[in-house]
Amino acid sequence: MDHQKIKELISSYHDKHLSEEQKKMIEEHIQQCEECRREFEEMGKFEEVMQKMELKQPPKEMWQVYWASIYNRLERRIGWILLSIGAIIMLFFGGYKAIEGIIQDPATPLILKIGALTVLGGLAILLVSIGRERIFVRKRERYKEVVK
Repeated sequence: MDHQKIKELISSYHDKHLSEEQKKMIEEHIQQCEECRREFEEMGKFEEVMQKMELKQPPKEMWQVYWASIYNRLERRIGWILLSIGAIIMLFFGGYKAIEGIIQDPATPLILKIGALTVLGGLAILLVSIGRERIFVRKRERYKEVVK
C-alpha cells in the first residue's frame, strides 16, 4: 500500500476506527517504512497530549449572560421584522388607496395595474429599509460630535 494511504489511516488507527485487517496492514507497513513509522509515533504523541488536555469551563454566570444576550438579540430581531412587515403593509395599503381609482378602472391595462402595485410594494419596502438603516446608523455614528 502507498505511503499516502497509510498516512491517511494513521489517525484513524489511533482513534480505534479501523478494522483488524487495516490495523494489521498499518502495523506491517510501519515496521518496514521509517517515514510512516515516524508519522505514526508523532501522531501517537499528539493523541496522548490531546487526551490529557482539559477545556476550562466558564462560570455559570457567564452562561447566563450569554443566553440572555442570545434571547435579547433574537427578541429584537423578531421585533424589527414584525415592525418592518407592519410598516410595509401600512405603506402599501396607503399607496393602494392613493391609486385605487387606477387599479379599479376596467379601462386600465392589467400590466399597468401590476406595474403600479409592484412599484408601490418596492417603495414601501425601500422606505422601511432606509428608515431602519438610518436608525441603526445614528446609534453607531462615530463622528456625530464632530462639528464642521
